[in-house]
Amino acid sequence: MGNLGGGEILVILIIGLIVLGPTRLPEASKNIGKALRQIRQTSRNFQAELEAAVEDPLIEEAARQRGREMLAEEKDSKDVTEEEGISQSSTMDSIAQEDESQDS
Repeated sequence: MGNLGGGEILVILIIGLIVLGPTRLPEASKNIGKALRQIRQTSRNFQAELEAAVEDPLIEEAARQRGREMLAEEKDSKDVTEEEGISQSSTMDSIAQEDESQDS
């Protein structure tokens, strides 16, 4: 029952006995037990539905495919940027060589 210890449960039962009396306490305990059981079952069902939705293989594969596409796009843009950098540096080298030959 969560973080309730034996002493805490005893105090709750004594208060319940005082408030409800000995005739209504068993009936109230049964109703509380039924309510807790129903809450736990509803929680389990909700969790199972949520896990089924998250673990849907079609959605998972679509997400993986989109991730692959994003990585490929990133790699392509990186390659283009590197090629532009190489062509710019070769252009700068040729300009520098022309300047040196004109100075000589």
